[in-house]
Amino acid sequence: MRAKEFIVKEEQELDVIGTTDKEVTLIDPKTKVKTVVPKDPNKPGIIKMNTSTNKLEYDPKNAGAVDDDPVKPGAKVVMKPGV
Repeated sequence: MRAKEFIVKEEQELDVIGTTDKEVTLIDPKTKVKTVVPKDPNKPGIIKMNTSTNKLEYDPKNAGAVDDDPVKPGAKVVMKPGV
């Protein structure tokens, strides 16, 4: 079964609740929906620091490496609208 795609209508802030060598787990504090982001640079899903806003941003559609240093439990990650 294929997961349904959705479009974020407003900026969402997700909390990092766990990290391992292979993945990062995020949770939406409002809905309690968990999202698992693989750390494999060949799979879709990337968390990186936006230097202009100084915030971590999650892009679920593009592949790339996850910035390990700032991505720790308790960190906030922003998902932009339209993603």
